[in-house]
Amino acid sequence: MITIPTNTTTKHLTNKMNPYEKILKEIASGLLEVAEIKPNFSNDALLDATLIFQTVFMDKLYDNCKGYHLDYQEEIANNAGAKLRKLIIEFTGLDTHELTKNYGK
Repeated sequence: MITIPTNTTTKHLTNKMNPYEKILKEIASGLLEVAEIKPNFSNDALLDATLIFQTVFMDKLYDNCKGYHLDYQEEIANNAGAKLRKLIIEFTGLDTHELTKNYGK
């Protein structure tokens, strides 16, 4: 059973390893075990996985942009988000903006 930490704070996350890393590793390991089976994920699962990927990706993007002006960092982040959305549309036919509107329905 996966327990998600509920008492994390920004200060906590910046000073220590992110508490979700263990959960992500557990999910990744489980998926590798059944990689040859089509998992039949829902559209909500695509949005959830995209949010997780985007969060980790943006963390690394900001690490890479340290020392640059904040406006430049924001421009790069917006560009990366737009490209990710375009990639998902191109290869799945699904728009993450529409998935967000229909999340949980």
